[in-house]
Amino acid sequence: MKRVLNLELLSENQIKQLLKTYEFAYDVEMSGKERSELTEKRIRSIMNIERPKTTEYDLLFKNVRFELKQAEGYMSSPKFQQVKPSFYPYIICLLNYKDKTLWYLLETKNISKKCGSKNAEKGKLPLQKQHAKSTDEGQITLTKRFYHFAIPIGEYEPIIYHKDDLNLSEKSVKSIFRKIASIIK
Repeated sequence: MKRVLNLELLSENQIKQLLKTYEFAYDVEMSGKERSELTEKRIRSIMNIERPKTTEYDLLFKNVRFELKQAEGYMSSPKFQQVKPSFYPYIICLLNYKDKTLWYLLETKNISKKCGSKNAEKGKLPLQKQHAKSTDEGQITLTKRFYHFAIPIGEYEPIIYHKDDLNLSEKSVKSIFRKIASIIK
């Protein structure tokens, strides 16, 4: 049986205390895009990175374009969606769990440039169709093949979207980007 609380019966202080005490037990309803935008904003703030004037990539770090993709790691078949490998050389991949976030770096040169099984390039990660008419944008399912190409950055604290700082510390973000800088040099 799923229990539901009527928060309208509680005072604002009671709600804050409840959320503080049980933050591990609930999640905020947000779209993947909203979550990504919050994470990007937090990273840009800490790393002093300007927001790109284009939607073709999310971050410009060390004069290299990066896309940030997130998936819920606890799902049965997590996917990174709206992947456009011809727009950026790297994807920063986050797998969100309740107790941790796993960070990976994926070079788009290891992804098929066109989506669909008939366009799969030998020796590369296949780009699966996401939209019927699109051939340049697809999705990547986290399979053994993904982990073969993905470069592990590390395991960090879980991202908690209802917290102002997303539970993503400055120390962690700087550590992540030091590792990324050492990989892309």
